Amino acid sequence: MVKPAGLRTAFLALLLGAGACSKKEQVVIFATGRSQGRIWAEAAPGSTDKSGGFAVFKSLYDKEKLPRVAVDTGNWFSATPEGWLTRGRSTLTCINAVPYAAAAPGYEDLSLAPQELQKLAEASAVPLLASNLYLKTNSKPPYLSSSRMIEAGGRKIGIFSVIISSPSSPNKPKYLANYKLEKETYESQKAIKTLRDGGAKLIVMLAVINPREKAQPAFFRDLLSKLPKIDLVITDEPSIKKPFKVERAWVAGAGLGMAYAARLTLTLDSSTGRMTDLDWKLLPLDAGKYGEAPAMVKVISGFKKSAAAHFSKQVGFLSAALPLDDRGVSPAADFAADCMRRWARTDAAIIGLREPAAGFSSGTVTVGDLYTAFPLDSSIVFVKIRGDDLERALAGLQPGEISVSGLKLFLKDGILERAESESGALAAGHIYRLAVPDSLVTGRENPLLSSAMEFANSRRYLREVVGWCFSRQKSFGSPAGGRVIRAGDK
Repeated sequence: MVKPAGLRTAFLALLLGAGACSKKEQVVIFATGRSQGRIWAEAAPGSTDKSGGFAVFKSLYDKEKLPRVAVDTGNWFSATPEGWLTRGRSTLTCINAVPYAAAAPGYEDLSLAPQELQKLAEASAVPLLASNLYLKTNSKPPYLSSSRMIEAGGRKIGIFSVIISSPSSPNKPKYLANYKLEKETYESQKAIKTLRDGGAKLIVMLAVINPREKAQPAFFRDLLSKLPKIDLVITDEPSIKKPFKVERAWVAGAGLGMAYAARLTLTLDSSTGRMTDLDWKLLPLDAGKYGEAPAMVKVISGFKKSAAAHFSKQVGFLSAALPLDDRGVSPAADFAADCMRRWARTDAAIIGLREPAAGFSSGTVTVGDLYTAFPLDSSIVFVKIRGDDLERALAGLQPGEISVSGLKLFLKDGILERAESESGALAAGHIYRLAVPDSLVTGRENPLLSSAMEFANSRRYLREVVGWCFSRQKSFGSPAGGRVIRAGDK
C-alpha cells in the first residue's frame, strides 16, 4: 500500500516529467534580401541619424542571445553604382563577414553571365543555393548547391532555395538569356527528400520572387499543397506584410533593401524538434540603436574608397546641360539615341524614354554620372528589319514613349501616322539596320524583335557607349523639326 506522502511524491514527479516533455526550445533566423548593393548605412536628407547596411546588421546579429543563423534571398547589386562596379562581390563579401549560413541568388542576379556568377560562388564561404537553376545546357551549375544542412541550437535545419520567375504562371520551365529555371515543385520535392534523408528536423525554403511580379498568398498556398511537409518559407515578396500559416508550414517575409532585417524566432518542441510556433519581427537597421560592428565598417570602407575613386573618374565635358525632360522632350534620351547610332554605325536607333533615370548637368561628366543617369544594365542590340516591318513595329512600341535617331515619327492624337528616315519615307522592302537597348526588345510579344530579320546583342553596355560619346563631343544638337512630331494632341 502506498502512503499519502508517497502518492504526493509520485504525483509531483509525474508533473515534473510532463513539464520536461513539454519543454520548448528556440532558434532565431535573421532573413534579409534585395539589398541590391546597399551595403552601408546612410543618413536621410537633413538628418544625421544613419540607418541600414551590413555593419548595423552585424552588430544586431552579434547581440542575439539565442542560437541564431542568417539567410539572404539575393539580388545583390542592381540598385547602386557600387553594386554594379563589383557585380555583387561587395554584398557577398559582407554576407561572408557576418557570416550568413546560406544565401540564394536573386532573379536579378541571373543577369550575370555564368562565368561571373561562378566567380562569386567560388569566392564565397557561404554556399549559394538555387535548387531549380540550370545552365542552358540543362546541367546544374557545379558552383551552386541545391540545398544545405546547418545546425543551430543542436538542431539540424535543412535549407533550399527556389527562384520563381512568374507567380502568375507557376510551375513552368523558364528560359533566360544564360539559364533555365525548372519547375519549382519538382525541384523542391527533390531538395526536401535530400534534406530529410540527411536527418533534417526542420526544413526551410527560400522563395525568391521575380521583382517585376507579385506573389499573392494564394501562390504560396498552391505551391505548398504540392510539396511534402516543410516548416517555413522565407520570401523576398514585399507584399507579405505578416506571416501566415498553410497547414503546418509558416510563410514569412525577409527584411529588404538592407534597411530592415526580419527576426524569426522558431519555437521547437524539445522532444520532437518540430516547430510549434513562430514569432516574426521586422527590425529597422537603426545605427543609433544597434551601433555598427567595427570589423564590418572596415570591410565596407575598402569598398567605399575604391568606389569613390572609380566613380569620380572624368569621362567627358558638357558645354550645356542635358536634362531628363524639357517641355515634353527628353534631351538625355535623344543624346543616347544619337550615341547608339553613331557607335553602332547603323541607319537609326531607338530608345525607350524610361531608359534614362536622370539627366546631366553642364561641366565635367564622371563615371558616377553615367551610372546615375543609366542605372539599368542595358546592352546594345543590333537589329536588321525591312521598312514595312519597321513601321509596324514602331506603332506597336507606343511611339509617344520612345526617342529615335535617324528617324522621324509623325503622330496624330498619339497614334503613329507614318515614319520617315533621313532620306524620306521608309521603303517597304529596304533593309534598315538599327541599334536599340536590350531593355526595349524583351518580352515574348515584342513587336520589334518578332519582326526582325536578324538581331545580335553586342554585349556592350549602353552607359559605356554614352560615355564614349561624351569623350568625343561637348554639345548636343537636335535635328530640324524634331524627332517625334505630334499633331492633334489635346
